[in-house]
Amino acid sequence: MTFLAIIVAVLLFQAWGSAGRVHVDGWFDNWLQRVSAWGMPSALSLAVLILLPAILAILILNVLESILFGLFWLIAAIVLLLYAFGRGDLKASMGQYRNYAYAGDFEAAYLALGDGRNPEVETPEPLRPRDVHVMIHESFLYDGLQRWFSVLFYFVLLGPAWALAYRLLQLSRDQFEGELVARWLFILDWVPARLLAATFSIAGNFVGSKAVLMAALKEGSVEAGPLLLRVGSAALDGKQLSSDDDALAFGPQAAAENREFEALLGRCAVCWIVVIALFVILA
Repeated sequence: MTFLAIIVAVLLFQAWGSAGRVHVDGWFDNWLQRVSAWGMPSALSLAVLILLPAILAILILNVLESILFGLFWLIAAIVLLLYAFGRGDLKASMGQYRNYAYAGDFEAAYLALGDGRNPEVETPEPLRPRDVHVMIHESFLYDGLQRWFSVLFYFVLLGPAWALAYRLLQLSRDQFEGELVARWLFILDWVPARLLAATFSIAGNFVGSKAVLMAALKEGSVEAGPLLLRVGSAALDGKQLSSDDDALAFGPQAAAENREFEALLGRCAVCWIVVIALFVILA
């Protein structure tokens, strides 16, 4: 049932480009306001905000599991997984970036796409085309991790309710003071990010990226975005971008690398589906 739920949800997610049809977050906004009004400490508020919906989902799934041979459980699991997938259309955003890059308009790319989707680190405003390119691609790779790979990891490992909990944590990352949510996201993304980095090497240039991967894996404190960018760049057939500050000269190179990153993420998605299928069959 788990693997069937994944396959159906992934097919729908790919067909729609995003799961926007089930991404109705108004209930969570209302729940967040209610929890905030209780005046609890931030850590306790976050725990209540995330864990109560997850526990409720577990109870509902347990009830549905025995009805019609688990058919309703399957439907509920598919809906929860679709809801847990990330917001927006990453493929469309990457295509939009390529248009800006080909035109050499990195200022517009930064204004449109440099919204810092990675909550773990704060970066200064980039000035050079290459700096914009690096920042946006770090954001893209983290976006790919949190919208798809981490969700599947927790869905398979712990079940639909905990994939939901991961998404709710992502949705609440701008609502709490300090680094509370960022710290939890760092912990929850730690294993999926390193698995995805290893998949980059396997699905890309393994020989050229193996040393970079091993060095990155030894640095336990490195955030997911920089880790994925470092290993992913090495996995792209060992190609290196020039340091040209001319936006028109650098743009086609940046667009080409963007397309390669998109293809690499696609290959990694296939690898994960195959591994999950083997895990479910053999478990």
